[in-house]
Amino acid sequence: MALLVCLGWSIAAQADSPLRVGVYHNPPKLFVGEQGQLRGVLGELLDAMAQQEQWQLESHLCDFQQCLTLLEQGEIDLLPDVAWSEERAGRFAFHHEPVMHSWSQLYQANNPRVEAILDLEQQRVAVVDGSIQQSYLAAVTERFGINVIWMPVDSFAAGFQAVANGEADLVASNHLFGDWRARDYGLRETPIIFQPARLFYAASPSFAVDRLERIDATLLAWKDDMNSVYYDILSAWRSGSRVDTLVPTWLWWVLGGLLIVLVAAVVATLTLKRRVTINRAKLSTNEHLLATILDSVDAYIYIKTPSLEYRYVNRQISELFQRSPQEILGKRDDAFFDSGSAAEMAENDRQVLSSGKKITVEEHNVLQGEERVRTFLSIKMPLEMSPGEAPCLCGISTELTEYLEMQSRTHHLAFYDALTGLPNRRLLIESLAKATDPEEEGGGYSAVLIVDLDNFRLVNDIQGHESGDQLLVNVAQHLKQRLSDDATLARFSSDEFVVQVNGLGERQSEAAAHAERLARQLLETVSQLRNDRSLPISASIGITLFDGAGQGVNSVLQQADMALQQAKAAGGNTLRFFNVDMQTSVLERASLEGDLHQALSRNELALHYQVQVDHQGATIGVEALLRWYHPQRGWVSPGTFIPLAEENGLIVPIGYWVLQCACEQLAKWSHQPAYAGLTISVNVSSVQFQQPEFVRNLEGLLAQTQAPPGRLVLEVTESLLMREPTRVRNTMLKLRAQGIRFALDDFGTGYSSLSYLKRLPLDELKIDQSFIRELLTDKTDAAIVDTTILLAVSLGLTVVAEGVEKKEQLDWLKGHGCYRYQGYLFGRPTPIEYLFESY
Repeated sequence: MALLVCLGWSIAAQADSPLRVGVYHNPPKLFVGEQGQLRGVLGELLDAMAQQEQWQLESHLCDFQQCLTLLEQGEIDLLPDVAWSEERAGRFAFHHEPVMHSWSQLYQANNPRVEAILDLEQQRVAVVDGSIQQSYLAAVTERFGINVIWMPVDSFAAGFQAVANGEADLVASNHLFGDWRARDYGLRETPIIFQPARLFYAASPSFAVDRLERIDATLLAWKDDMNSVYYDILSAWRSGSRVDTLVPTWLWWVLGGLLIVLVAAVVATLTLKRRVTINRAKLSTNEHLLATILDSVDAYIYIKTPSLEYRYVNRQISELFQRSPQEILGKRDDAFFDSGSAAEMAENDRQVLSSGKKITVEEHNVLQGEERVRTFLSIKMPLEMSPGEAPCLCGISTELTEYLEMQSRTHHLAFYDALTGLPNRRLLIESLAKATDPEEEGGGYSAVLIVDLDNFRLVNDIQGHESGDQLLVNVAQHLKQRLSDDATLARFSSDEFVVQVNGLGERQSEAAAHAERLARQLLETVSQLRNDRSLPISASIGITLFDGAGQGVNSVLQQADMALQQAKAAGGNTLRFFNVDMQTSVLERASLEGDLHQALSRNELALHYQVQVDHQGATIGVEALLRWYHPQRGWVSPGTFIPLAEENGLIVPIGYWVLQCACEQLAKWSHQPAYAGLTISVNVSSVQFQQPEFVRNLEGLLAQTQAPPGRLVLEVTESLLMREPTRVRNTMLKLRAQGIRFALDDFGTGYSSLSYLKRLPLDELKIDQSFIRELLTDKTDAAIVDTTILLAVSLGLTVVAEGVEKKEQLDWLKGHGCYRYQGYLFGRPTPIEYLFESY
């Protein structure tokens, strides 16, 4: 009973006591007026709310970080203008209805132009210390490896002033302040928009829940009434009618003080000029001392003119070239090095002078009259010799030739087999340890193959160890020729060789098929060998697959060895997998691959079409989807046979057939007014797109079928864009010139570079269905879709959402600016003759 009484007193006291409101200077959203009253959009809204609810407000001035600390400690009750985040939700109490929405944007002076995140390299960016803009931008630039010079400031106004004064290149601000004051500081907005935010009145953890509910109720009532005080305050601040109170009197006193400081600086400058005259006399002595020091340094030091002629060299350069300084100065590197070395050095030097940045580079040079390649570690930087002159180049080079040769010999003895030159057991173990480490980023499955020569002991016993050693050398050479550069071949013991192959894909069946084909090639290679007495040679191979999920090195090797013993028990000259099921899977995959070779000629392949609709429910196009009906297997999943077709090259003729069918269908529709405006989207494999004749073949199809190019949409993946981007872009531009359109499929599931999105001729972004599926229940997926839509709109791209199956998903997408959709809600993939039966 006593506890309830005390609790009642506490609630009553809290209701009567004034609300302590933290106020930090952030106009036009929040600041304190000359009379100490709350000003700004959020301040005046809170003041109007307090009058309506009969609350007393008590202002407490603090900077943003200090306000957050006081709020968390309960020293203040409310803090306006706080963006919601999960981290802050754990520290403070929030009401539910946002006071208003905002987003952040970067602002800059006229030069240099910044148009994308990647342009922030080495830019000075002013950010409010501790703000959400700072944390978000820091995370994004760190993820993309962009080096940004952060300049923390106390307020947005201070940041804008820093850019206007030339102390910073850009400033991060919420768009309300930026749109309001950017022109006053001579700044303009950049295209970089990020982090849409909802603004609230954050409360201390002990703040009364009923008051938070009153805030929500008041905001909802105001927003429903277009004549409410809510819209009056927003309109007044957007019109800029309240700017006069933002320049306090004390600012003029500060400007006067700055003028006095400027006069003092001018006087100091005159004094410094007088001192320069005195110090100039000492310069000659110092130059002689510096030359002595530079000649004593065990490094090659030089200065070159902007035209790359030697202007200064130290003693070590003279000894390297075996010429006096007078014979070196005024000449270029082609007078002392061979043409290839001179060209490489000139390229590095021009890069330094054009970029104005220091570089550290390893150079491999050959002096004239020598054949030996010398290795130098060179540090090169621009050097301004005189004001107004073009910068020279200063270089410091240290020769590493002997050190690297010694290091190479030591490394080779430790990690390579003396007889065959292959990696030894030690190097193999290290490679396997890295591949089996679960924390390492891998490429799916890897394989280990142990290759053991059958009856090798007979060669040593009958023909001698010298003949046996020569046979091992021959086997090593021929096996290595059969392997790709990224595979590891090691000599594990006397007559055992181990092959490690990484990056075999995410699917076990595909990895097993790849390993099986490689093993058969190695068996064939060994069987074709003969020693000097024509003794037939064969081998047995044991194979195991692993994906790095906690499997140790010893476990992998034991599994491969067990499979090897099974191969030997079967009579040798064969291979075995550690997993019996895997062996069966390999045979099944081989059978499926054989059937796929006949599928096109037997007319087993077909195209099904799925409609794409707009926000008004009108059909605007279709996507062509490849299907395979096998006479015995029935319908074969595209996820099974398409990767197989890409691996064995069948995707090229199959992909041509798909494009031919799509073009023929477009040609038919072009003569039917009801369907003439529809587009057909076709998925193009990266293997197909990389073919040299791809552009020529597609142009031939368009000319043959008379299909309208503007109705054909080629869907490409992010992995294709990241592979040989220059070549891919040129191919896309050639097809774009014909009128063909491009869509980026499965956006968000791979690694996307915003610079590629900006430079490539894309028309559409297709949001992968994996994000749409959990859109209504997963906040992360919702945020990704929302950000993707905002990104696409800013780049001028159309957004298509895949996998829309529910009306609730459709309503959410419409509300967030996505107006094109594809999924079971509108229709399943179906043959063309049944596609428009409902029309």
